[in-house]
Amino acid sequence: MSLSRIPLPRFLVALGLGVATFWVVRPALAPPAGPGALVEVTVVARPVAAGVTLVAADVRAVRLPSGALPDAEPAATPVGRTARVDLVPGEVVLAARLGPRGLAALLPAGARALAIPRAAGTPPLEPGQRADLLAGGRVVVPSASVLAVDDSGTTVAVPEPSAPAVAEAISAGAVTLSLAG
Repeated sequence: MSLSRIPLPRFLVALGLGVATFWVVRPALAPPAGPGALVEVTVVARPVAAGVTLVAADVRAVRLPSGALPDAEPAATPVGRTARVDLVPGEVVLAARLGPRGLAALLPAGARALAIPRAAGTPPLEPGQRADLLAGGRVVVPSASVLAVDDSGTTVAVPEPSAPAVAEAISAGAVTLSLAG
């Protein structure tokens, strides 16, 4: 059967399927990227402290040689995730250095996050610092990890067994924070 005898609609469908197949299979036929091939990755644009949730201004996309990349998995979408450790400008943002979105990323195993309202005399605290929780004139949780600080108060990680008593003291307005060294 000659090409002139194939009905035009059938010919166009066959041609379309051939082109589509080519575009689907083409990436698999390409040679693998060598160590010098440039790959787009996300890097830290400015210093980010542990406990801080990344925003768009904290990261930027750059192209680096694939051979210069760390072996660990780069973070696919770092914006909105929390830094588990301090991040420095220029480093590739790695999934292992970020936690899930929110404070859950910073909670140690067996800990609970509790928010303590800001009160007069609260020392200036920053995420990553340690603070003693005082209630009734005694230390109820020593060296609690500060997870977040804002105008309304401080969120700290407390051991699970202590959480109910601390929550009760917070609701009574009886918890004070003391910066721990």
